[in-house]
Amino acid sequence: MISYNEKLLAAFIIPSLLFMAARCDGSGGKEGNEVYDIGTKAGIEGYISDHWQEYGYREKPNKYLALSFDDGPCPSSNAGGTAALLETLKSAKVKATFFVIGQNVRNNSAAAQAIFDAGHELGNHSNGYDSLGGSAPESISENLDATSAEIKRISGKDPVLFRAPNLNHGANLSQVCAAKGMALIDGSTHNDWPGNSTSIKNSVLANPYDGCIIILHENNTSQGNTMAVLPDIISGLREKGFWIMTVSELAIVKGKTLQAGSRYSSL
Repeated sequence: MISYNEKLLAAFIIPSLLFMAARCDGSGGKEGNEVYDIGTKAGIEGYISDHWQEYGYREKPNKYLALSFDDGPCPSSNAGGTAALLETLKSAKVKATFFVIGQNVRNNSAAAQAIFDAGHELGNHSNGYDSLGGSAPESISENLDATSAEIKRISGKDPVLFRAPNLNHGANLSQVCAAKGMALIDGSTHNDWPGNSTSIKNSVLANPYDGCIIILHENNTSQGNTMAVLPDIISGLREKGFWIMTVSELAIVKGKTLQAGSRYSSL
C-alpha cells in the first residue's frame, strides 16, 4: 500500500525536487555536480549539510519549519502581488507552500502557474473566502473539487494538502477531506490581514519552534505589509537557526506520515 507521504511526494513532484546542487555560476557542491533528491529525508539533510553556509547561517541549522501563504494568487499591484512575492522568495532561496483559492487561480492563472513553475507547493484553500466548518458535505465537496481541479490543471496532480478558510473546522469538513485524500494543515497565524509590518515581523520571530508551520498571506489580504517585511522575517528565522521549507518537505524531514482527514497545527 502506498503511504500518505509517498502520495504527497507524487502529488508535488516538481523539477526542483531532484536537481543538481551546482548553481548557475558553477559554484556549490564538492564536485559541483552532486544530485540531491529533495523528496527524501536523506536528500534534504544532505543538501543542508553541503550548502548551509551559502544561505548565510553561522552554523549548520538543526531546526526546521514551513512557510506558507494563503489567499493567492493575486495580480501585481502597488502592494506587490504574487509575482513580486515569488521574486522575494527566489532571491532568498526559499521554497514555500501556497494555499490557493480556486476563484483566484481562475482569475490569475499565470500567477498560479508561476508559483508551481518556481518549485513551490500548491495546496487547496477552498474556492472562496467563506468558512466551511458548518457547511453540508455536498457543499464542501463541490467547493473543494472546484479548487482541486484548478490545481490539477496546473500541476497535473490532485492536491493532498488543505487549509480551512479562517481555520474554521467541523466534522463534515474532515470527513470530506478524508474521502478526497487531503490532510488538513493549520499552523501558526500572525495577523497580517492587515497588521503593520513591524508587528507582523515581531509576531513571526517571537516564538518560532522546530516543526512549526507559519501562516502568512499574499498582498490581496495583507495589503502589502507582509511583502514589506518578508526579507527581514526570512533572515530573522535563519539567524535563529531554522531551515525554511515547504509543508511536504517538513513532513518528510520530521518523519511524519500525514493522514488524510487529520488536522496538523505543526509537524
